[in-house]
Amino acid sequence: MLPAISGSVAVDPPSADASRPPIEQCSLLIAGVVRNGERRMRRDLEVLRRATSGAGFRRVRWLIIESDSTDRTVEILRGLQIEWDGFDAVSLGPMRERHPLRTDRIAQSRNACLAALDTDPRYDDVTHVLVADLDGVCRDLTPQALASCWDLDEPWSACMANQGDYYYDVWALRHRHWCPGDAWAQRNALLPLIGEAAADKLALFARMVHIPRTRAPIEVDSAFGGLALYRREALFDMRYEGLDGEGRQICEHVAMHARMRALGHRLYIHPGLINARRTKHAGRKKFFRSLRRAAWNFLRGRAWR
Repeated sequence: MLPAISGSVAVDPPSADASRPPIEQCSLLIAGVVRNGERRMRRDLEVLRRATSGAGFRRVRWLIIESDSTDRTVEILRGLQIEWDGFDAVSLGPMRERHPLRTDRIAQSRNACLAALDTDPRYDDVTHVLVADLDGVCRDLTPQALASCWDLDEPWSACMANQGDYYYDVWALRHRHWCPGDAWAQRNALLPLIGEAAADKLALFARMVHIPRTRAPIEVDSAFGGLALYRREALFDMRYEGLDGEGRQICEHVAMHARMRALGHRLYIHPGLINARRTKHAGRKKFFRSLRRAAWNFLRGRAWR
């Protein structure tokens, strides 16, 4: 296993007039975690490779962390280490016994990326880190969308992705008006009061909104959407948390982003950073699934709640 993250590092958050080096002077690390990625992982990595190569970075490296796979994921990663320059992969092996809850395993794997960034000299020149999910949600990322982050006037420490149909990732979202708390916790609290269809609609689907790509960046306390671009400094002394103080599963991004915000870093959903035109998580699909469920329950003689 990779070494743990070292102690605190002083951070100077970017100011409104901070200079931003042009993208051709920036070195990027693509960081991702994967389990049982045999079916889609290589395709997703190819998309990321084309997008980052075309965006104009001075250098691009990779660090993919694997655990608990029962398919050919490890074999594929070993092959890519031979085929692609700058491609690094680490297998943490079986983690399920030590970390039985999924969000905890994800957090541990993401923390392995942070530890390597902090300690491995191969990443000394990295200026930006692109954290990407490898479950198909980044299949439409383009070089233009990624490079557009350098066109923003906002002093961002992190730019989070948008989707072409509906922004879907309300579990990672924190915004004082849009989603001030844990949307899934609210949904579960509403279940016994108003039923599944209404709880899904009120707590989840109502927050999955279409954000036109031409809108201004939206400052948030947390977000993700399957893709996030960080300035390296924002990740100093950071750690993902997949469980709360009572051992319950939580979105691993939220606690880390709260720490960033406390240090003065500014996080944005960038509407132009489209990573998928449509997703399986999208609000409309889930809305109609909920509607069909309610109709089926009604036809079976259950009250529409």
